[in-house]
Amino acid sequence: MSCAEPSISERVFLGDTCHYCQRFDLLNMMNDALVLIDSQNGNIIFMNENALEMYQYTIEEVTKLSIEDISHDSANSTRENLKIAKRYTKGYIFASNHIKKDGSIFQVEVSTRYMAFHGANIFASVVRNLTPQLKMRSEVELAGKVQRRLLPRDFKDDLFQIHSIYQPYSYVSGDLYDFIFEKDKKVLHGILIDVMGHGMAATAQTSVLKYLFMQSKEKKIPLHARLGWINREVMTFFEGGGFAAAFLFEFDFVSKTLTYSAGGINYFIVIKENGPEIIKVPGLFLGINEQEVFDQNTLNFKSGESFLFLTDGLFELLPKFMSSELDFEGMQKLCKNLARNGEHRDDASLVGINIH
Repeated sequence: MSCAEPSISERVFLGDTCHYCQRFDLLNMMNDALVLIDSQNGNIIFMNENALEMYQYTIEEVTKLSIEDISHDSANSTRENLKIAKRYTKGYIFASNHIKKDGSIFQVEVSTRYMAFHGANIFASVVRNLTPQLKMRSEVELAGKVQRRLLPRDFKDDLFQIHSIYQPYSYVSGDLYDFIFEKDKKVLHGILIDVMGHGMAATAQTSVLKYLFMQSKEKKIPLHARLGWINREVMTFFEGGGFAAAFLFEFDFVSKTLTYSAGGINYFIVIKENGPEIIKVPGLFLGINEQEVFDQNTLNFKSGESFLFLTDGLFELLPKFMSSELDFEGMQKLCKNLARNGEHRDDASLVGINIH
C-alpha cells in the first residue's frame, strides 16, 4: 500500500521540491512581506524573511499556522476576501487587520492572487504594513492644523478690514500669509508667500519666510530692499532646489498709499467703482539669485476701494473676464467658491483688504 501524498506544506519544507521551488531565496529579495497560503485548508505554506520579521515568527513556526492565526478579522470576513480573490485573475487588493505573535494588532493592505503552485492551488499575498503610513499621515495632519493656527485671524479696524481665504491642496500647504498693523503709525505691513511644493519641506520654508518677514519689518530700509534682504537670507534653505514666490505690501493710512514689491507673485487685484482690475508687476522668485534686485511701486487709495492679494492656486481659477458689478464681498464669495469646489490643483490663498 503506497503512502498518502504529502501536503504542499510538507513537500516544501521536507525538501521534496523541484529545482525551481527550492529557490525561495528569490522571494526573500522582495521589499514587501510575502505569504503563501494553501487554498484548500487556509494553512500557511511559506513566509519570506520580511513577513517573518513583521509577524515575529520563525520559519519553523510558520508550518503550524493558518491564515486565521495572523488575521484579526472575523473568519467569515477572511474567507469572503479569499473567495473574492479567486474571481480576479490579476489579483485582489483589500484592507485588513492582522495580528503579530505578541498579540499586537496592526492595519495592512493585502494584495493577493489565486494561482497554481507546485501542483496545488494557493493564494500568494503581498502584505504591506500601513502603520508607518498612518502614523506619518497623522503627523502631517497635525502639522497642517498647527500651520493653520499660526495664520493671523481676520481683522477689522475703523480704517480697514481684512478677510482671508486659506485652502491647502493637501494637509499641509506651501502657502502662507501674515500681516502686522501698527496702530500708532497707522501702517499695515503684510506678506503673501507661495513656496514650490505642498509637503513638509515647503511648510518649513514658509515658516522661515514668515520669520524673516517679521525681522525685515524692523529694518529702516525701503520695502524692495527688505524683500531683497529676505531673499538673501532664505537662499540657504533652497540649496537643494526649489524656490518661493512672495508679495510684500504696506498700507500707509496717513498718506493713503499702498507700497508693494513682488517676488514671483506678479499680480494683485484692485476693486474700484468700475469693478475689479488686475495689476501686473515684475519680480523674480525668491531663492534663485542671491543678488536679485526687486522693484518697488506705490499706488494711492481711497475709501471704498479694495485690494486682493492671491497665490497662483486661486488666481489661475479666476474667469478671464470678471463682472464690473463685483465688489469686495462679491469677489470674496467668488474666490471662496473657487477655492473650495475641489477643482484647484494647488494651494489656494487670498488676503483681501477693504478700505473704510
